[in-house]
Amino acid sequence: MSDLTDQNLGEFQLLRHLGSGGMADVYLAQQTSLKRFVAVKVMKASVTAVSGSELLERFRLEAMTAAELNHPNIVQVYTVGHEGPHHFIAQEYVQGSDLATLVRDKGKLDLGSILSVMRQVASALKASESKGIVHRDIKPENLLVTQKGDVKVADFGLAQLAETTGSSGDRKTMGTPLYMSPEQISGRELDSRSDIYSFGVTCYQLLCGHPPFTGSSAAEIAMQHVNELPPPLQEENPELPVVVCRLVHRMMAKRRSLRYQSATELLEDIRTLSAAFKQGRSLDLVRLPQLEALEKLAQAERRRLQGTSEGDAENTTAARSSASATPSVGPTMVMPTRQPEAIRRQPELQVAEEEDTPRRERSPAENASIDLTPAVDVTFQLLIFFMVTASFSMQKAFDVPPAKQTDGISVSVVVPDESQTAVKVQVDADNTMLVEESQTADTYREILELLMAEKSRSPDVNDVELELHPDSTHEARVIVIDAAAQAGFTRVKNKVAEW
Repeated sequence: MSDLTDQNLGEFQLLRHLGSGGMADVYLAQQTSLKRFVAVKVMKASVTAVSGSELLERFRLEAMTAAELNHPNIVQVYTVGHEGPHHFIAQEYVQGSDLATLVRDKGKLDLGSILSVMRQVASALKASESKGIVHRDIKPENLLVTQKGDVKVADFGLAQLAETTGSSGDRKTMGTPLYMSPEQISGRELDSRSDIYSFGVTCYQLLCGHPPFTGSSAAEIAMQHVNELPPPLQEENPELPVVVCRLVHRMMAKRRSLRYQSATELLEDIRTLSAAFKQGRSLDLVRLPQLEALEKLAQAERRRLQGTSEGDAENTTAARSSASATPSVGPTMVMPTRQPEAIRRQPELQVAEEEDTPRRERSPAENASIDLTPAVDVTFQLLIFFMVTASFSMQKAFDVPPAKQTDGISVSVVVPDESQTAVKVQVDADNTMLVEESQTADTYREILELLMAEKSRSPDVNDVELELHPDSTHEARVIVIDAAAQAGFTRVKNKVAEW
């Protein structure tokens, strides 16, 4: 490398060398006309000599692409030019460090900081998506963090413009193997869902301290992205909320149709999580409509791959359509999906089957089924409802009427008969609810209908005995309690069973 420090490239005086990439050296410079500091990327002469005009065109394309993006979470490009043999780009100088260096120096970030990073990067991807731009190299090294904690996405050197998707150069496999999407590795046509995958891999690394796949060669790592599922994030970092792990794994789905279909959808769910975290709420009780819709779709695909009969698949589709068309009765909550280990570790889908997977558009019925009520309101209302219900039940069970001061009349205390019959509900490890050991339910609506039917058959029965599997979620317990109260039961006695 020939050091260009103290030289001038046009109106830019190079002050010191900041770093090097595959194509360029980066210098801190001062723009003499505006008296401001900028970062100047100078293409390496050795690269230019080998690749010639093709790489020069890609270098120019980087500037054109990034210049279209004016967003607080994207490094702003000022100008592109050349001085003698040196071709350069002048862009915003970010005082801080890249995310990879920051994590290496300070260790694993706290969840609040990671959610902030996720929100800002998703916002940047939404902006690039709106311009038809695919970054193609999202990774910690390309995420710059300012001293104030602002995150900026840098290096659109591998970016792809939508208008040139069909050209031969755009189908080349380019990127960093640790973070490349399956379709990128296979040389398929790319859209913003490829960036979502790479961003998911980056988030995985931030949350547990290492990327999902490692190997002795780039080819070995690349094939893992195509053929293997990442180790469950919850197992790599048990302190993480389950919903955060679900979201990251959904970003890394092998098939594009089962990922978030746009950065806009992803940003919506991340903002919901970030707001709940700031409010001190339990993240596992937060509803993420986009994630829930994708998980339902993934479950249907998983059943199909596992050999579900055609009739069962039709019944599943009919049930989902019916649920979408029917107005919700009470708060709707979708439980975190916990699959048995053998199922979770199977490849989700064969990527080879999807040569040209179109971006999945949500149907009007599916959109209508998504409750956009802020999760904070639903959670607060449920909390108040449960407190009132519990208070009422305790008064019925334990309050003693005041004794009358009348001679000859004795006062008796009525003790509730704990042996009275009750409706039995069990929740297994997959959060499937079983009523009276014979009727199953997977959703709030289904359990509500079953409990209402039990109450109709036995109006004098006021108790529900709830038996929970140790691996079931707290959200499943909340669903049963709420449905029981709506069905007219006054008390739910729950215990964790030894299954």
